[in-house]
Amino acid sequence: MTGNSNTTTMSSNREMILKIVTGGISLALAFVLSQIEIFELPNGGSVTPASVLPIVIFAMAFGPGWGFIVAIIFSFLQLIGGWLVTPFQVLLDYILGYASLGIVGFAAQPASKRMTTSNPLMRFANAGIVKAIIFTILSYIVRWFCSVLSGVIFYAEYAGDMNPWIYSMIYNGSFLSLDLVFLLFVMIVLYIVLMKAYKKPIK
Repeated sequence: MTGNSNTTTMSSNREMILKIVTGGISLALAFVLSQIEIFELPNGGSVTPASVLPIVIFAMAFGPGWGFIVAIIFSFLQLIGGWLVTPFQVLLDYILGYASLGIVGFAAQPASKRMTTSNPLMRFANAGIVKAIIFTILSYIVRWFCSVLSGVIFYAEYAGDMNPWIYSMIYNGSFLSLDLVFLLFVMIVLYIVLMKAYKKPIK
């Protein structure tokens, strides 16, 4: 009993260390990539080179609980140099918007399966690209909704004669859709590379 208990404790400790180390690396990579803008709209919103991919991979490697934690930390990092108007606008555009990336964690394999490998990249790949795409799109839909609501409440004057809801949906959809397409493209390429590197069938 003691031997099994010690083994379980050691395994739990290794997993915790892996989460913390991988989380730190993911946040650093995501933040650096987020500072590289392919283009930026005049009233906020930009397209980056798949800046949130490290957060997506982390969420799929460690599940939704830790995925949301790291996504929320990332949302606070995005306040640096962000468009800050009011606390509620910050909540919608940043905290809730970026925290939605944690949704991708629901695409992760069950803990018992994903813990059979210590490689976060392979945990991501083993979960399957189809689920990764579906839950990533879902997270972007939630982020888009938060941004649309923020646009209607705080940026309605920019709509001119256009309905604020339509304007906000189009404005936020323009850059978020492009950002999503870029993210999915890089994600799929990475998945194919990983599957070929480990000589596993693509699924």
